[in-house]
Amino acid sequence: MDIQAVLFDCDGLMFNTEVIAQEIWKETANKYHFSLPADFFKQITGSEVKKELLEDPTVGEIFTEANQKRYDLNFWKKQKIDSMNKKGLVELFDYLEEKKIHAVICSSSPKQYVEVLLERVSKPLSYELIIGGDSVSHKKPDPEIFLKASALLSVKPEQCLVLEDSKNGIIAAHRANMHHCFIEDTIEKDDELEKLIEFEEKDLNGVIQLLNKVSIK
Repeated sequence: MDIQAVLFDCDGLMFNTEVIAQEIWKETANKYHFSLPADFFKQITGSEVKKELLEDPTVGEIFTEANQKRYDLNFWKKQKIDSMNKKGLVELFDYLEEKKIHAVICSSSPKQYVEVLLERVSKPLSYELIIGGDSVSHKKPDPEIFLKASALLSVKPEQCLVLEDSKNGIIAAHRANMHHCFIEDTIEKDDELEKLIEFEEKDLNGVIQLLNKVSIK
């Protein structure tokens, strides 16, 4: 493997934000006395709420309110420094910088929100690009965001390693013909995801070990 770039998802992969986001959705749904579908979080994690769900007027109201809370920048700015960091976050970015491997953040969330989360890390992380969901036409599981990163870096898709905690993200990486590693957060693996996963690690520290095992440019 000739890995020249590592593409990071953000929520649930770099930062422990998915648990908080799910609580926001649950609290908002309870306010409207609405039961979210059993697979709701699997559908939206790493992507967006499906159009057919939004056609339900109640879901539309819940989405509007929950989304406002979910991406309230002032809320995230109040989080304690380093309190949301996933294990191995700083160490992995330091490793990539040392090895001169490109680091790009590819999130379905808005870029400005990602920037706020990055400000809550005590040591600045070295990366080249942030591509937010607000800068692509199609969100994961569409591969557009990953292919855009590859093109901007002038790195071939097969030379990229995608790090993801969601089924939508792994499907997108697979469709982009990129190497990928699954790190479980809130979404448990189903049979389809199990078949797609190329590599799996417990945390971001494990990715360092993974990269040490494979040939690097």
